[in-house]
Amino acid sequence: MEPLSTFPLPLPPNGPPPGYGWEERDMSVLSTTTAFLTGIDQRDVFLGECRCVVCGLADTATLQHCYIIRESEPKIWSNLKGRGWIPLQAKAHPRHEPRDGLLLCSNHHLGFDAYDFFIRFLPDIRKFVFVNYSNKPSLQQFHGKAIALDIRDRHAPFASLFIIHEMRVRGFHPFEPTGPAMPNDGPWQDWILSDGVFDNASGSFKRDSPPDDGDNGKNSFSAQSQLQFQPTTTSTGDASSGGRRVTLNADVIADILAATRAMPSWKACEVEGTSWTGTAQENIQKYVSSIGVADHSVDPETTGS
Repeated sequence: MEPLSTFPLPLPPNGPPPGYGWEERDMSVLSTTTAFLTGIDQRDVFLGECRCVVCGLADTATLQHCYIIRESEPKIWSNLKGRGWIPLQAKAHPRHEPRDGLLLCSNHHLGFDAYDFFIRFLPDIRKFVFVNYSNKPSLQQFHGKAIALDIRDRHAPFASLFIIHEMRVRGFHPFEPTGPAMPNDGPWQDWILSDGVFDNASGSFKRDSPPDDGDNGKNSFSAQSQLQFQPTTTSTGDASSGGRRVTLNADVIADILAATRAMPSWKACEVEGTSWTGTAQENIQKYVSSIGVADHSVDPETTGS
């Protein structure tokens, strides 16, 4: 058993001991719903605004935090840990892990929980793609297009979790084609292109607010975007015309699991869930032995920043 913490006396009269203030905590040590909400709100922000990753809605009154593995399913969560589908160091409960969530508008949250559609990670193009498996007309405009998630983000959802959700969606719609067609390249959702939230040069999303030009840049930015952007037509395509079929089998699952374990968010999760109380050299050795590679993209000393 580790020794109890000791505090220098006298204690501060109007606050906790040094190092125990709220502002001094980081997300790597939070095992509460705060970690879930904060991680998603910091990740799913575009041009300074939190937005639905499917449709781009920025109305905070209707945005909701959506679980992939529901918060009422801790046994499934533990099972996934045991099977290596998520890191052993992931938060103990799904409601605490930001890599188990999405920011969605109320409509798409409802559709996600009702199994109207699923999200498929495609390792070859490194995108999370919306699949309208229920063939609902209202969802067809989003079908086959990538949603606003960056595989390189330290809190990107574990792609493996979407497999569980996809299996449920398929079970709810047993008479739909098992291999729906979609474009091969997984183009971005229309709003991502029209609102200019993706930087093609860097290959990443624009998170920060645009410069203030007197009207917060909204009018001029929107007008410029509309002039440059033409909405794409929804074309599913097929294998012969450069499209693909979204099938699910053992090989597909193996590919997604391999991609999940190579994600920066997987390695970041392992680092966050590991104790780094030793010396610098001890921590380096622990990192290499537990994480498996000497990856400098995730620094144990800065995981909470």
